[in-house]
Amino acid sequence: MRVIGVTNPVGAPVASFAVEHGQHPRVTMFDHGYIPLRPLAAAMHGDEIVFTWLVREVSPADHRPPERHTVYVASSRETPHRHQRIGAYALVLSDRGILGTVNSTLTAAPGTWALPGGGVDPGEAPADAVLREVFEETGQDVVIDRVLALESEHWVGRALTGRLEDFHALRVVYGAICEAPSDPVVHDVGGSTMRADWVPVRDWRRLHWTNSSRTLLSQFARKLSRPVSP
Repeated sequence: MRVIGVTNPVGAPVASFAVEHGQHPRVTMFDHGYIPLRPLAAAMHGDEIVFTWLVREVSPADHRPPERHTVYVASSRETPHRHQRIGAYALVLSDRGILGTVNSTLTAAPGTWALPGGGVDPGEAPADAVLREVFEETGQDVVIDRVLALESEHWVGRALTGRLEDFHALRVVYGAICEAPSDPVVHDVGGSTMRADWVPVRDWRRLHWTNSSRTLLSQFARKLSRPVSP
């Protein structure tokens, strides 16, 4: 994935870099002299995903974002397997509420709620990936409204297979609308999603969400919530 920064939505990039394994895009953008203000786009350019931020120059009052790396296992002689995974997720709203999924036992957090989404296939645009994943996990057809965020998490720990991994997750997060919501159906049976459902906007805080999903909902759920046109 490549990240670029522009100071004007129609202007030329002032910063551009490929996100290397373990790099946090916000930290790297700061090191290039800019602070991200809001996402503008995430699209394929050739065979590369390009994420665009509207940015401003770093000021003396700004502080460098912390490097967020977590190690879950004690050091050993075992060399972890390095893997960077790009995913696409959506905060989907309808007149029935927020679309959520429940993680299966094939995940590290079974029973927790999450926003629908998953891995981007090689050569696949993140917008296409999120539409595919939402349908596979919930059976809902949605319309992308905007790009909300680029998340980055980096950790070393054991996968469910037992393999020690140095894992870097990059997640493009979209806001989306479902104009004709129905009772969710999980089409990808036997995968990471056990079930899916619509959660009333006023009730989402009562559920046990993954940390990243709860953070995104806290930031955007009420801001994006609005009546859906018939």
